[in-house]
Amino acid sequence: MKKRALEALSLRRVKSLLLSGVPTTDEKLVERLTGVKVYGVNQREKMKAVFEALDVDLFYQLGVNLNVVWSDRKPRLIEGFFEELKEDFPFTDAFHVAYKNLRLRRTETASQLWVVERPFKNYGELLSYLRNYDPREDEPRSTSEIAEEYRRVFQEYQELLGETTLYAGEFYLTLFTYLDIHIGLQMIARLSRQNPEILDEVVSKYAQVARKHVEAWSNTGIKVFVSHDDVAWRGGLFFPAEWYRKHILRWWKHIWKPVKDKGIKLIYVSDGDYRGLMEDLVETGVDGFQVEWDPMFSRRDVENLMEKYGGDKIFLLHPSYEVLTRGNISEVEEEARWFAALSRKYPSIFFAGNPPGNPVNEEVFLRTWFSERHREN
Repeated sequence: MKKRALEALSLRRVKSLLLSGVPTTDEKLVERLTGVKVYGVNQREKMKAVFEALDVDLFYQLGVNLNVVWSDRKPRLIEGFFEELKEDFPFTDAFHVAYKNLRLRRTETASQLWVVERPFKNYGELLSYLRNYDPREDEPRSTSEIAEEYRRVFQEYQELLGETTLYAGEFYLTLFTYLDIHIGLQMIARLSRQNPEILDEVVSKYAQVARKHVEAWSNTGIKVFVSHDDVAWRGGLFFPAEWYRKHILRWWKHIWKPVKDKGIKLIYVSDGDYRGLMEDLVETGVDGFQVEWDPMFSRRDVENLMEKYGGDKIFLLHPSYEVLTRGNISEVEEEARWFAALSRKYPSIFFAGNPPGNPVNEEVFLRTWFSERHREN
């Protein structure tokens, strides 16, 4: 519930295990767990009923185009430039900046658009492109204009969810993810080796765009803000930690200043194993972390992480991918009980949903976790 989430975000212990979002994408399983009818119900009514039945504490989502999100219509176009595809694109954020000049494709399962072609084919063309490129020109709106859009989304969701769930703002394209989309990892690496001054100029300009969006979110009334920036894969960071310290970290601090100045809780999320940057992120003011399922941490890895940070940081965590995919029933039940015990040990661990797993194990885990949810220590 909303009150419980606010207490946990302030690192006050609560009696129940904490839940962030709906813990499965399987609507039939949602029906079996809750008894709530999800088929043949409009999106608003379904969301309200499911969140109440599951007693979801915290929910975050990018800024969205509500007309698309609440619609069941299929996208009209599969491939093209963003101006051609945006009519059916559900998210606002700064995607119009990141996707500008790129040829894109959408798939049925992906929430984002895939880059098919960039406006440069080699390094020389990239340098020519960047000499005439300024991402600030692609976001001409004022902070107040962007805030009006985000506020409308925040108010609609928070009014819908009421006292059941706390709604958090999210910004997806914080900084590095924008670079990855617009320029690509290989070109980023080459720029940082051969022309670091050009890379740093692009970073500084886009940071002003991101700062505008984060400041806009800070003016909506949110109590917690989730900043997404993918910097890693399963094996670790894309680049050495020192690379991020040189090119990215000070701009993160600049981008996040509006939410920090207002006392809004700041949670950072990235795919992969980004433990090599966690201490740096703490120093920039991050209040908590979402750790995705894809690094496939061992139980000992998670316990070590919590021993280091769990006492004074917020965490959104996933259960074991290996157990939910390949474990037997008893192993899955034991994983759920271990996860519940870990969550009780620290003041602010949210169950952030399931990783990919087989359907039987997913249901076993959820039923066991929910049976543990309201038990006293």
